[in-house]
Amino acid sequence: MWNMLDEAAREYPEKIAIVHRERRITYAEYLAEVNLLARGLMALGLEPGERVGLLMPTVPEHAFAFHAVIKAGGEAVLLNNRLQVEEMEYLLDDARPAFILMNPRFRDTDFAAMLAEPIARRQHIRKVVTLGDTDLLPHVTWDVLREGGGEVSEEELRRREESDDEKRSVTVIYTSGTTGVPKGAMISARNIKSNLDAWNERLDVGENDVVGVFFPLFHSAGTIGGVSGCASLKATMVLDDFSPAEVLRYIHEEGITVLGGVAAMAAILMLMPGFEEYDLSSLRFLFMGAGPCPPEILRDVKEKMGADTVIGYGLTESTMGNVTTTLLEDSEEHKLHTIGLPLPGVEVRVVDENRREVPRGEIGEIAISGETVFLGYLNHPQETARVLDGEGWLYTGDLASMDEDGYLRMAGRSKEMYIRGGENVYPSEVEEVITRHPQVMLAAVIGVPHPVYGEVGRAYVMSPGGGVTPDEIKEWVAERLADYKVPEEVIIRDMLPLTPVGKVLKKELEKEIRREREAGE
Repeated sequence: MWNMLDEAAREYPEKIAIVHRERRITYAEYLAEVNLLARGLMALGLEPGERVGLLMPTVPEHAFAFHAVIKAGGEAVLLNNRLQVEEMEYLLDDARPAFILMNPRFRDTDFAAMLAEPIARRQHIRKVVTLGDTDLLPHVTWDVLREGGGEVSEEELRRREESDDEKRSVTVIYTSGTTGVPKGAMISARNIKSNLDAWNERLDVGENDVVGVFFPLFHSAGTIGGVSGCASLKATMVLDDFSPAEVLRYIHEEGITVLGGVAAMAAILMLMPGFEEYDLSSLRFLFMGAGPCPPEILRDVKEKMGADTVIGYGLTESTMGNVTTTLLEDSEEHKLHTIGLPLPGVEVRVVDENRREVPRGEIGEIAISGETVFLGYLNHPQETARVLDGEGWLYTGDLASMDEDGYLRMAGRSKEMYIRGGENVYPSEVEEVITRHPQVMLAAVIGVPHPVYGEVGRAYVMSPGGGVTPDEIKEWVAERLADYKVPEEVIIRDMLPLTPVGKVLKKELEKEIRREREAGE
């Protein structure tokens, strides 16, 4: 984990490691910047084991900072830059970072203004480093951080690296798990190295590839699969936010060979005006995870983009997310109806409610074992004990069957979580916000199919007398939660089906949704 960049820079110092818009960064420059920032963090007083929150967009500095924090002995906490202040305050209290590295602004969000008061009230945050200046909160600029790197020798950094432990948690990535309450998944250097080794063994990807990384870097897929994955391969990484026109331009101009994403991203690319004008001949395959791939999208990728497809399944608790993938040479049947085979070194079982393995073909819960299984949830020992047993098996809550060839077929989720365009949405979190509205008595949120995003939220809102509108509910949620959590549809009713104890009978609402779909077919 610590040596990936060192090895790449030693073997290919002049090779382009990162492409970001007009920037071209070689592996020698990449390593030099990471080491400089690591020494700068040490100069600011970062001690081994302390946490550093990263609140940054998809820019090279995020990649630099991630590796620098780990090299300096710290623990990188990936903060979702789409969260609202209430959500962010929870993470700051839970992770208790000693440092925060952040952009003062991102798109339409002024993080400096939003977090100035919350940061001031939290004494555990000793330093804020900003990529860009602001007068809204006390901070150290990125340039000052870099200058501080000159005060610490390479030898001091090397001693800190050599005294480190590959089994300790090097990053915390927040996931809502099964309850809707954000929990920090603690992931070690050994987890990351094992997952990347398994991934690289499974797929035909190597140092000659150009990999498009357009995931947010607060996701494991972006920072571990993308940033760390490309470094381990010594490949070139094209890094940016997802913008359809820009992604097509990158493929055309940079010769991207491998592209990660979700089905919704592929669909959006192919719907772009002028799509046919781009040369996509360099593209070998798309990796699609975080939800099902509709048949028409799978076929269009092959016909319109000339690329193969790999389907994967995983979760943050399995480090990069991936624990199973289809093979490049698999049939359309496998890619449409299975989530593939376990990665090398990963053992997968399908178990019943007593955690006993079920016969092939029967549905049960997916359980995972291997070096990619995370260390546990930060500050949540009971939740950790619920999903991890004494032998290191991770119980995912996802339901599947395994066929005679070892391929897994998803059968649904025991959780209510749905996936909107690659983003996990937990209904209980959205429901709690909706029911805080003064005109709302109860709410139920359910994922429904969508042609582009895979699934979107439908909120059933119980408001006797109808004192609120669907648009008001959407605005209410948008002010308190990330945009992808805002329900696409809101249905206001005087009454919802209830259990004897007053809980919403979601099964009745799901039946209603099924009847709608059947009537529309």
